Amino acid sequence: NGLGISYGLAGLLFPAQSIGSLIALFLTGFMLHRFGKRKPLAAGAVVFIASLLAAAFSEGFLFLAVGMFLIGAGVGFFDAGINTICIDAHPEGKGKALNRLHFFFGAGAVVGPLISYAVEKLAADWRGVFAFCILGPAVFLLVLLATPLPPTPPAEPTRRFAVLRRPLLWFAALTLCFYCGVEWGVGAWFPSYWTATTLAAVIPPAFATSLFWLTFTVGRWFAGTQADRLGFRTFLGLSFAVTLILVVLWFVLRNPLFILPIVLVLGFTIAGQYPTVVALASHKFPASSGQVASLLSVFAVAGSSLFPSAIGFWADAAGIGALTGAELILTAGMIVFGLLAFGADRKQKAL
Repeated sequence: NGLGISYGLAGLLFPAQSIGSLIALFLTGFMLHRFGKRKPLAAGAVVFIASLLAAAFSEGFLFLAVGMFLIGAGVGFFDAGINTICIDAHPEGKGKALNRLHFFFGAGAVVGPLISYAVEKLAADWRGVFAFCILGPAVFLLVLLATPLPPTPPAEPTRRFAVLRRPLLWFAALTLCFYCGVEWGVGAWFPSYWTATTLAAVIPPAFATSLFWLTFTVGRWFAGTQADRLGFRTFLGLSFAVTLILVVLWFVLRNPLFILPIVLVLGFTIAGQYPTVVALASHKFPASSGQVASLLSVFAVAGSSLFPSAIGFWADAAGIGALTGAELILTAGMIVFGLLAFGADRKQKAL
């Protein structure tokens, strides 16, 4: 509204951010090998700060789109770099460590909109939200410069990048691609889905979606210890089975009295899947943590961008109720590639 941008133009800001993330993620796998962890992460913090400044001072769509592109790039550097640090710092207990790390994503999804709302009201301008967010990467940069980082086990480049030829990595990447479709199908479209139900006047759609992210965040906190205790494949297999049951119930039971509890339990159930798939894909390749984290994040960003957009077009044609069918298809795809990843993991020797 402040810049007089149409909904159509505003919708292009999200692909701009995704393209920035994808480019940064492709670059980060090579930068982590060439420069170590600190320099790519420092570059990501600088890019992040510059992007938020560009967005805060934008006077039109083009400048704001550049800011969103750079925000995506900063997120990409952070995503791959921080996941690599977590993988390298925990030769054992990767399930718990990665789930606790990704817990803060869910916490941000719950708290971030509330902070943004408060800052916008205090500053009386949406630009204040972008300016306030500069504190995050600025503090991160200061901590990064003063903190020792865990080393990646040494390896020749041919051995380090040989992981890109391993079926386990590609099946895990495709699993995450479909997983992100499941997660963001709910995250992006459940408000619209819930608006069409008879309980929307009683429980506002924004509140219902916040409850989904809340159960998702709680699930991340508790999933890690179970992933390590049961083993990555067993934990994921059980989680996939419960997810399929819940999505089928959602597809069949259209009464909103059942839908909201199902979706809340679904949030808790899927919460540990992303970090545990990362743990499954990385535990056999300790010398290639940066390359593993980068490729997995590329597929995750692709799934987060493409599948919610496809759901939107399907909803235009068939109504928002198509969300349940889309979730069922995406869940099936996640499970198929997850099972293929399990088989590849059994055959893969540690490198």
